[in-house]
Amino acid sequence: MLISLSAQNNWKIHQMDVKSAFLNGTLEEEEVYVEQPAGFEVKGKEDKVYRLKKALYGLKQAPRAWYKKIDSYFVDNGFQRCPFEHTLYIKYVDPENILIVCLYVDDLIFTGNNPKMFAEFREAMIKCFEMTDLGIMSYFWASRLISEMMEFSFLKRNLQVIF
Repeated sequence: MLISLSAQNNWKIHQMDVKSAFLNGTLEEEEVYVEQPAGFEVKGKEDKVYRLKKALYGLKQAPRAWYKKIDSYFVDNGFQRCPFEHTLYIKYVDPENILIVCLYVDDLIFTGNNPKMFAEFREAMIKCFEMTDLGIMSYFWASRLISEMMEFSFLKRNLQVIF
């Protein structure tokens, strides 16, 4: 949907990657304990364990904790979650101020019709999360997107309708 809307409206698609995304999640719903790492045991308390407050990679709760963190960030910042696709968020202020974000694990792409809103979102994400700004999208989910091919595809479809 996001790619289709951006192509129809000639909007740029920007791509960013959250570094160490799963480490951003907090463990609030259940208690998770880990043994003291070898070489870092507290003397006299070697039999004690640590309670995790934040998610770690490899922890089965990590993906859900990350999703809850990023979801609450979007909702708290005025985005509405799509009821049919829970990783698609839309911020609609008015017809001149639309921003659409699609999340896939730690990758996100976004598009919209207001360059200022676009830039503000990008800066806010970088400030809140450690991000890699990948610029205008060319790869996403291991698929190559070439804007000339997209434009040709839409042009070809429109020509078929005309003739």
